[in-house]
Amino acid sequence: MKNGWKVMLAGVAVSSILFVASTVEAASYTVEKGDTLTKIAKAHNTTIQQLKQWNNLSNDQIYIQQKLIIASINKVTPTNKTTTTKDNVKENINVEKKTVIYVVAKGDNLTKIAKQYNTSVNELKQWNGLKSDAISVGQQLMIEQNAKLISQTNKPSNIGNVDGTKAVENVEPTIQFKETADEAIARKLASEKEITSSISAATASKYEKLLLVAEQALGIPYKYSGSTIEGFDCSGFVSYVYNSVGVNLTRKSSLMYFEEDTTKVKNPLPGDVVFFKNTIIPTISHMGIYIGNDEFIHAGTNGIAISNLNTKYWSERFVAFKRLNALQ
Repeated sequence: MKNGWKVMLAGVAVSSILFVASTVEAASYTVEKGDTLTKIAKAHNTTIQQLKQWNNLSNDQIYIQQKLIIASINKVTPTNKTTTTKDNVKENINVEKKTVIYVVAKGDNLTKIAKQYNTSVNELKQWNGLKSDAISVGQQLMIEQNAKLISQTNKPSNIGNVDGTKAVENVEPTIQFKETADEAIARKLASEKEITSSISAATASKYEKLLLVAEQALGIPYKYSGSTIEGFDCSGFVSYVYNSVGVNLTRKSSLMYFEEDTTKVKNPLPGDVVFFKNTIIPTISHMGIYIGNDEFIHAGTNGIAISNLNTKYWSERFVAFKRLNALQ
């Protein structure tokens, strides 16, 4: 996007056009039940195509708890102002505030990012509400930048365009995207201390019961965001089954269960959970319950079904076996 900015040059008394610089407001929106791209675009005065571009979406599919980047660009607004100059040159400096969304990449730290954007670590922490210097791959950071837009008066007429105006190029607001899903998953798994011990007798009893509950649900249809016997999605099915045997699980997405409530396990047991990536989005996007013999039960496209981990589709998307932190 390029804006032509004109400055009127005319002797001692000059009537110039000063511009209020365009601003970019970038924020993240968490998808709620009932949301669609159309609804979100309308609420934020943007378009579906822009939402898809800002979030690297290849289709219109979104899911509950998904974080979407919302950026709105305000148009440049002209205001008239009359200034009186002497024979010397005067400069009217207007500062453009621009917010850039930076996605943390492997090897990044706050010092490196601050240096890249000519700012300070303290400012980065202030803009993003960070209480420490810790950041993670895939994390989105807001970075405020200033760009000085200078309008000059009483310049010789042979500068700039033939009509006596000088064009000032505005900086295109950019949002940086990097594919870091696999790195973020690897970083998370590396941070976990793998469970090598077996389960307690109490957990073994819960596992036995929840596997029965899960198998009784076979054939129940798939329902987006469903968590009852009328229909399930993958995480809704897992939370329903575990809650049925006294394990209190709040309704979350597969990604949130992966990041917040589970730990990788070396030797999976029937009853542990299994996670997959790249089913609908390029990160953790599906989960099920391991039932042994390389099989798992889950809410798939055709409803509650049993699938084999060795099939091409699932083997290519397999991430890890994990166990709920609430179980020992």
